[in-house]
Amino acid sequence: MKFNVLVGAVAGVAICATAATAQVCQGDLSFRGSSTHIGGALAVSNNSTSFGGGVTVGRPRGWYTGGSVGMASYNNIDGHSLGIGAGLGYAMPLQQKSKWQICPGGTVNLAFGPTVAVGPNDMHLSSQTVSLGASIGTAVALSKSVNLLPFGSAAFGYTRATAKLNGNSTTNTDSYLLLGMGAGFQLTPSLVLRPALNLAAGADLIDDTIFGLSVTFALPH
Repeated sequence: MKFNVLVGAVAGVAICATAATAQVCQGDLSFRGSSTHIGGALAVSNNSTSFGGGVTVGRPRGWYTGGSVGMASYNNIDGHSLGIGAGLGYAMPLQQKSKWQICPGGTVNLAFGPTVAVGPNDMHLSSQTVSLGASIGTAVALSKSVNLLPFGSAAFGYTRATAKLNGNSTTNTDSYLLLGMGAGFQLTPSLVLRPALNLAAGADLIDDTIFGLSVTFALPH
């Protein structure tokens, strides 16, 4: 079993599974009505399926931050991994009085596992993924009660992955361009469903295509 396939199952999910998305620039709820959001996410790639949940806090303009935790299972691998993520961003209008919002920011994701049997021994996998970039989005009214929140994003991604076997370890690194797109559907003032597609251009270690679906709910004051 190739090392890059195993690592792809770990690190590819780490890019998308963070629930630290927020703000209109990312196709999600604004913090205008509530300063705290909770959410859940499902991500599917070539090698894995993951799910997780998290919380974000912030203001309509300015800084926002969040964290998430999730689990992942893998195709043709008998094992699971734990993922922990965090994100930080800054929301601002594209220009004065513009309906478009832009958000520079970054994420950090840590993946622990899975443990894979290699003959009589176990190989332990882990990875760390960092991204820095920006997203842009807006809100379009579809009806009196439903808004469409289209968005796009671009970021630089870096992954460091390690496999340990019999006291020996092998580490590989990878740099790539992350491109994201999708649209949230704001069904109520406090609820958004958000399908998304993430592409990792130039990636060798990670899954290059990830489909995601998330739900966000704004907590009452």
